[in-house]
Amino acid sequence: MDETEAHSSYRLGSPLASIVGIAEGMLERNDLDEELTTRLRAIRDLALDALRADRADLGSQGRPQK
Repeated sequence: MDETEAHSSYRLGSPLASIVGIAEGMLERNDLDEELTTRLRAIRDLALDALRADRADLGSQGRPQK
């Protein structure tokens, strides 16, 4: 699989959602060491926070200003 195919196979709506999905998939494995698991959780959580912030920004843009 070339790099372009690898990127498109993980596309879940946005780059941030893809990062969350990839991290979640890796965290389902039972053969990861503790440090890697901790780092993957951090990556997933950072991406989730960024997704929430993006969605909050999009929601506030649609609201009329007072």
